[in-house]
Amino acid sequence: MQNTLQESQKKLAIEEAALELFTRQGFGSTPVPSIAERAKVGSGTIYRYFESKEELVNYIFQHWQEQLHQVLTENYSEHAGSRQKFNELWNRLAFFQSKHPVAFDFLEMMYYTPHLNKESKNRRVRLLKFLTQLLHEGKDDFRALSPDALIAIVWGAFVGLVRASTTGRIKLDESLLAQSREAIWQAIAK
Repeated sequence: MQNTLQESQKKLAIEEAALELFTRQGFGSTPVPSIAERAKVGSGTIYRYFESKEELVNYIFQHWQEQLHQVLTENYSEHAGSRQKFNELWNRLAFFQSKHPVAFDFLEMMYYTPHLNKESKNRRVRLLKFLTQLLHEGKDDFRALSPDALIAIVWGAFVGLVRASTTGRIKLDESLLAQSREAIWQAIAK
């Protein structure tokens, strides 16, 4: 039992170290020995859990993409109106980002990199399909733009707020999130 717990702790330390370093330095600029040093394990230990750095980054991406998907979709009110659904999604996105800021940044920076495998891309598409479905259900409430354009407007605005907050240009508090949610709703609603 003790050995299994230690192995589990080592694997988690590797995942956390890789997440932080990939996010801060980028995938290509993060060598395996740096991950091992940060996780306080030997480089060879990483290869007991992951065949390659690519497998590690995909494992982390899939884990956090699934977490984001769960936060956005779990117990979601299918019968609510478009405005209520939008508010709920915005609030849940803000919740996820506030609880897991490094993971949020990691997902955002990894979305379009060549390092993602088919399963990672499928996880991303799964979330986009959910968002697209919501737009189709409320199509009469939104401007006559494609679902991809509407998603890009909302997602891009949220990411822009997070970036401005990270660089200290704004304070991303509940008031600004609420005001921004209202402004974005006005931008996409009929």
